[in-house]
Amino acid sequence: MSPHIFSCKNINFSHFDTRVSSMIVFIFIMLLSACEDTVASKNTPEQTYYHKASSQILAHQDSYKVLRKFSGTIMSKQSSNLTFEVSGRVANIYVDEGDNVIKGQPLADLDTELLHIEFQQLQAQLSQVQAEADLVDANLVRILSLIEKGYVSTQKKDELQAQQKVLAANKLQIKANIAGKNYQITHAQITAPFAGTINKRNINVGEIINPQISSFHLQQRSNNELKVGVPQHLIAKIQNQQDFKLIINKQKLTVNSLAINTDLSQQSRTVQLRFPLPNDMQVYNNQLGYFTFTQEYQQTGFWVPLTSLTDGIRGTWNIYTLDAIAGNSDGDGKKANLYKLVSHSIEIIHSEQDKAFIRGNLSDGELLLSGGIQRLVPGQIVRIEP
Repeated sequence: MSPHIFSCKNINFSHFDTRVSSMIVFIFIMLLSACEDTVASKNTPEQTYYHKASSQILAHQDSYKVLRKFSGTIMSKQSSNLTFEVSGRVANIYVDEGDNVIKGQPLADLDTELLHIEFQQLQAQLSQVQAEADLVDANLVRILSLIEKGYVSTQKKDELQAQQKVLAANKLQIKANIAGKNYQITHAQITAPFAGTINKRNINVGEIINPQISSFHLQQRSNNELKVGVPQHLIAKIQNQQDFKLIINKQKLTVNSLAINTDLSQQSRTVQLRFPLPNDMQVYNNQLGYFTFTQEYQQTGFWVPLTSLTDGIRGTWNIYTLDAIAGNSDGDGKKANLYKLVSHSIEIIHSEQDKAFIRGNLSDGELLLSGGIQRLVPGQIVRIEP
C-alpha cells in the first residue's frame, strides 16, 4: 500500500491537526453548559403577566356646565347704497372701491347741460306769463274806468278778473317747476352722507343712469357690531349677565353692552342679539364672530373621558371600575397593585369633544379605568403603576 493512502482500520490520530482537537473540546463544553441552563430554568417559578391599566379617580358633581358657542356676523351700524336722484349721463367719478371718504365729499356727478336748458325754458315761460298778467291788469284798470262812465258792462270785468287768477296760478306752477329744476341741478352730484369706505362702485363715466341704479355702496368705518341669533329660551339667562364673552379674529374680548331685537327670525326661529365692538378693532363687514355662553345644569353625575366608555347591549353604555385585590403581591413579596375590572352600565347626560358627563351606580372616589378599554374585559386582573 502506498504510504500516502490511509486505511479506515488503522487510523493514526497523530495526523489530526491540533486545532481540530481544540474545537471538539470547546463544543463539548458548550453542550454541557446548555444542559445546566435548561435545568436551572425548569427550577425557576414563572411570574403571571398582568396588563398595565391607566386610571383616574371619579369625582361626584352636583351640576355640570356646558360652554355654548353661537356664530354671528359683524355688520356696520351705518351703511348705504347711494344713488343719483335724477336721470342723466355720468360726467365725473371722483372715488373708487376701497377709498376712504369724509362726510360731504363729492363722489360723482352728472352732466347738467340739459337741466340748465330746461331751467332757462321755464324762466322764459315765467316771463311770458308775467307779461300776460301785466296786460290783464292794465285792461282791468281801463274796464273799471269805463264801467264807472256806463260805457261797458260788468261782464267784461269778470272775465278779466278770472283771467288774472288763471295767470297767477300759472305763475305759481312755473315757479314750482323752476324750483324743482334747480333742485335737480344742485342734486346732480352724489356726496358722502357720512365718513366711511367705498365698498362698491357700480357706475362708469358716460353711462346713462336713473335713480333705480345704485351707484356706490358706502360703509361706515367705525360703529361695528356683532349680530348673533340665539334660541328664545336662553334670552332670560343671557340678560342676567353683566359681561359678555366674544371671539373675534381668534381673540377673546369682553363687552358689557347688549341690545336684543324684539322679533323672532322666521328662518332660524332665533332672537337676534347685537354686541357693540370697539372702534379700534380691525374688522370687516360680514366677517364671522362668536358669542360664548356658559350654561349650568343641575344634575348629579361624573365627568369621565370618552376613552373610558364602551358600548353595551341594547344601546347602553358601560364603564369599568377598578376594585383592589386585598393582599396581592408579586413573586418578590412586593405589593403588585392588582385590581379587578368591574363593569357598570351608565347613562350619558352630555358629551363634548373629549369627555362626557354620566350618571350611574357609582361612588365618589372610585377608581375608573380611563383608557385601553378595548383590550380588556370585565373580571380581568390588571395592574396599576404606583
